Amino acid sequence: MGAIENYFVTDIGNLSETEKYVFYYLDEHPNLVKKLTLSEIAEKLNTSNTTIIRMTKKLGLDGFSNFKYLVERIVSDTQIVPQKDLAERYRSYLDAVITGTDLDKLTYIAQKIHGASTLYVAGVGITKPIAEYVAKRFLQLNKSTLYTYESHLIELMPTFTKKDDIVLFLSMSGETKTIIQAVKKMNYVERVDLFSITNNGNSTLAKLTDVTLSSSMPTNIYENYDITSRSALMLQADLLIETYLGLYF
Repeated sequence: MGAIENYFVTDIGNLSETEKYVFYYLDEHPNLVKKLTLSEIAEKLNTSNTTIIRMTKKLGLDGFSNFKYLVERIVSDTQIVPQKDLAERYRSYLDAVITGTDLDKLTYIAQKIHGASTLYVAGVGITKPIAEYVAKRFLQLNKSTLYTYESHLIELMPTFTKKDDIVLFLSMSGETKTIIQAVKKMNYVERVDLFSITNNGNSTLAKLTDVTLSSSMPTNIYENYDITSRSALMLQADLLIETYLGLYF
């Protein structure tokens, strides 16, 4: 999933087939959005200005200028991490995660999970396998656990969770639109404890959940795709599981 697609993931379903063609082409070629005008893009894609403008409005934006600004921001916020001294770089990152982890937070989340009726774990995209891993580890520990990675099911979570359940959201950026919308809904319906593991402690997700475990791996993007290592996310998930093991086994 490209960084632009990830940003608009919950709105893409509103697009017509023609609009989806335009969107996915621009998602694959974000530099065109930066370099070309609306009319030039329309001509290149053999479509109309109206189609592109209608697409941006269905994405919840004011128009093409707003879309152009967001795409430029998403692209400019990314970088390729140099590969020199890779082993030492990873050692430094992971050491920072371990030394910066708040043991009180780990203990608090582990205790809440233990007392919950059901633990729900949610993650999408590349984070999906980590969500599955966390859920299966807790199942091995006889904890009633469910995991979900489908956007429409994550959006429905507020309708089937109960007040004695726990939800753990995993998101590298902490800005995944599907997850953010679900968290916002859950803050308005019957309240459950919401926790998160993310690579951005200042993200929207971190601010909306009760407690977050965060790291700070540098974002690594290639051709609009987030190829940042998920090792820090995985390490924090394992620290949480090991804390749970230490408390109850």
